[in-house]
Amino acid sequence: MGKYEIYRTVLSELEPGLLLYFAVIQQAYESIFQDKLGQLILNKIQLLLIIFDEKIGRIIKWIS
Repeated sequence: MGKYEIYRTVLSELEPGLLLYFAVIQQAYESIFQDKLGQLILNKIQLLLIIFDEKIGRIIKWIS
């Protein structure tokens, strides 16, 4: 998360219209970001997510 915030801050200065997504595997999303604390994090820092299934090598979901 720390590196993501650094990249997002720099990117907002260099390319203001570009969006940065944070990629997580499906298991991490289900165990961290689907509970109340995880939802709070998503909403407070306006985290954009890509949910990735590493077993089949595909993006499962984009969350903007």
